[in-house]
Amino acid sequence: MSTPPNRQVLELFAKARAYHRSGQFGQAESHYLRVTKLDASNAEAWHLLGVAVYQMGKVDKAISHYRRAVELRPRAAEMLNNLALALRAKGDLAAAADYFAQALRARPEYVPAAYNLALLREQAGDAAAAEQAYRQALVGEPDALNTLTNLGNLLRKQGRLDEAERFLLRAQQCHGKDATANGNLALLRLDQARHAQARELAEAATRLQPQAAPWWEALGTALRLAQDADAAVAPLQRAASLAPDVAAIHLQLALAKQESGNADAAQQSFAQALALAPQWERARWEAALSVPAIPADDAAVATALAHFDSGIAALLRDPGRPEAAFEAAQCVGIFGLHYLPGDHTARQRRFGELITTVAAQARPHYAQPPGWRALAHGGRLRVGFVSAYLHQHVVERYFGGWILGLDPARFERHVWYTGASADARTAALRAAVDHYAEPEGSFDELAAALHSAQLDVVIYLDVGLDPRQQALAALRLAPLQCAAYGHPVSTGLATIDYFLSAQALEPADAAAHYSESLLSLPGLGCEPRPPAAAAAFDVAAELRADGRPLLLCLQNLIKLPPAFDDVLARVLVQSGARLVMFNRGHGITARYRARLVTALRLYGLDPDDCLHMEDARPYAQFLALVRQADLILDSPGFSGGGTSLDALGMGTPVLTFDGFFARGRQTAAMLRMLDLPQLVASSDDDYVAKAVALCADPAARQKLRTQIEQCNAGLFHNADVLPALENFLYTAATST
Repeated sequence: MSTPPNRQVLELFAKARAYHRSGQFGQAESHYLRVTKLDASNAEAWHLLGVAVYQMGKVDKAISHYRRAVELRPRAAEMLNNLALALRAKGDLAAAADYFAQALRARPEYVPAAYNLALLREQAGDAAAAEQAYRQALVGEPDALNTLTNLGNLLRKQGRLDEAERFLLRAQQCHGKDATANGNLALLRLDQARHAQARELAEAATRLQPQAAPWWEALGTALRLAQDADAAVAPLQRAASLAPDVAAIHLQLALAKQESGNADAAQQSFAQALALAPQWERARWEAALSVPAIPADDAAVATALAHFDSGIAALLRDPGRPEAAFEAAQCVGIFGLHYLPGDHTARQRRFGELITTVAAQARPHYAQPPGWRALAHGGRLRVGFVSAYLHQHVVERYFGGWILGLDPARFERHVWYTGASADARTAALRAAVDHYAEPEGSFDELAAALHSAQLDVVIYLDVGLDPRQQALAALRLAPLQCAAYGHPVSTGLATIDYFLSAQALEPADAAAHYSESLLSLPGLGCEPRPPAAAAAFDVAAELRADGRPLLLCLQNLIKLPPAFDDVLARVLVQSGARLVMFNRGHGITARYRARLVTALRLYGLDPDDCLHMEDARPYAQFLALVRQADLILDSPGFSGGGTSLDALGMGTPVLTFDGFFARGRQTAAMLRMLDLPQLVASSDDDYVAKAVALCADPAARQKLRTQIEQCNAGLFHNADVLPALENFLYTAATST
């Protein structure tokens, strides 16, 4: 039986604790030592002596005193935990982990030991053990902010986004006024492509903790991914000023500058990112494959293509570490390349080779044919559709009819919608198909879901628009794999067997433009949805000037090559017309307008008189403006698709070029289907002459409008499309 401490010991111990509480650690140490000399079996005195000297930075002494305490009280969880903390500070991680575990065995509900053990396991890279310890800590304190956020982030880093959401959402709900809770949930929302929610949460985090760079980075990234690159630049610049040594911030800033049209500034930020992380695969890929959104002139186009060629060659030689390179493949796209003039078939094939090679290295289990044959299950043909744009979007407008129209008696339809926003169009598809999913988990979870569905055919509707789709399409997840022309360019991927295009789009030598086998379906290859009803009032009145012809160019400004500026200027100077184009964000619009203004002034034109940049309007008003225009001027190289359907659906004539590739032949295909080849120009001079003649001839324009209105239903309805698609799917699947 131990002897009770005498009065002197009690008084010394009380003084020691008073000194300790007041921060006088030296005096506390002295008094604790006197207590241990008078009462060597006083475990609490040894323990608090260890605490005092640890707070003074005397780690070795703390370890010695803690060891004496736990010798006296081997099941005291707090003492074991503090000994473990001191050992961790000393660098003896194995011993620290052992004592944290002893503390938990002594007292399983002791939260500090569980939390500290989790931190140690996570630091050591043992994610499973860290997860177990975090979960144990939450049993005792289910609303603990740090534990919830750490566990949520641990799961998020593993791609277990659905599981991470439970903890990060709980943290934000319980601690809504904490910057960390809002900021970490914002990062999860970015991973889940919920960009609007990510923006709101990141804005809250920046208000609560304005000096924290990660939250400004999250805000800028959310804005950029929501297609507002102009607004993204300022928060990313703020993040870079707060954390100038973080490569990821400079990369996001480079992308925002690139997408807002400031290519030179983007290159500077790419260089900063690479200077900080020269081997970071994503930064290498982004910098190597970037092209300007608004090239200044033809020389800038040539420079950009040479840069791309050099970059793709370097990446093919050394794509980087397999896993990191595959992550880059899920983030880096080359959509903008095809807006530049020229033949990019070989470039796309080299990019496809890069993606395919990296995918095979990182996911070799998906590089081989799947372990089943089409229709081996004995049921209907299983067809999976994958898209990020199954909402009010041109991809859904074109190909939603495929999904809805396949005969449900013969086809088992599966849909994976990977986009960020669902609407009524999405709901209609969800209600119609056999299996529907909006996956919010990791890339690998999505790939596993497709593979486990044992599809007979998978059709990617928009490879090239969303980088995740190109990485997914580089895996072999079904016996027959196809890509549709949601992006009317070959994927370049060896894993895609067929490219589904349209007879009206493709030139005679089209097969040479694709790495896939080319299947051209009748007409436009689909039955795109007609435009909605236009607004009933005169939208164009305010844009007309002195009865001059009103011309519209509906295309995104980044589609318009430098050489087209001269064509537009010649049309305007010879016709006296006024041209309306559409604002695509401050940066893009300002740079494009400055380039076009130079061409206009060379012809003596006043840009303020002949050119107007129109802000976005509600769709019905946009259609009214299109209907009331005299002529639509289509773009060369990459023609209109949905916008040309809108114009022709409204009965408005469209003047276009005859492109060499499908991407430049969409409008020409529509016009030929309407028996209007006279609206397809063979050269720049022909385009100018046709535009000027039509501007001067209202009767000719009205005749064209009448013919379009009488015939345009054929653009939207073609009874031959679905039977041809169904026949192809069965024939190709059974012969695979």
